[in-house]
Amino acid sequence: MMKSETSNDDGAAGSDWKAFLQTHSSLGLPEINLADMQPRDRLVVETLHTRYGFEWQADGRVILTTNRMDRPHGEVRINGCTFGQSSTIKPRQLFCGGNLEYVSENGRMIHRTTAIRSLLIMHVSTK
Repeated sequence: MMKSETSNDDGAAGSDWKAFLQTHSSLGLPEINLADMQPRDRLVVETLHTRYGFEWQADGRVILTTNRMDRPHGEVRINGCTFGQSSTIKPRQLFCGGNLEYVSENGRMIHRTTAIRSLLIMHVSTK
């Protein structure tokens, strides 16, 4: 009698990836939900070599400035955070340890930073 076997095992790489995501989630690290950002709010993202400053505009645009001349400036779209060197992204969320992904030049250039070291939000009070 032949025996048919099926496996839910994704292989070693899949298991490692699943373990990584479970560990990340279980740490309870603070995350920034970009949907919560309002006009005039500012977000500072620091990586090892660069400080990225984002300001939300009333018309929904996001303006980027950096401390380096060799980085894009101006209007961008923030996609979210990738996990390490993978292309898996957590959309519209940022967290320390992840890699910021944003798009410049009207969507023609995708940028991924090195790991985020710190995040600072400055919400503008409406009072």
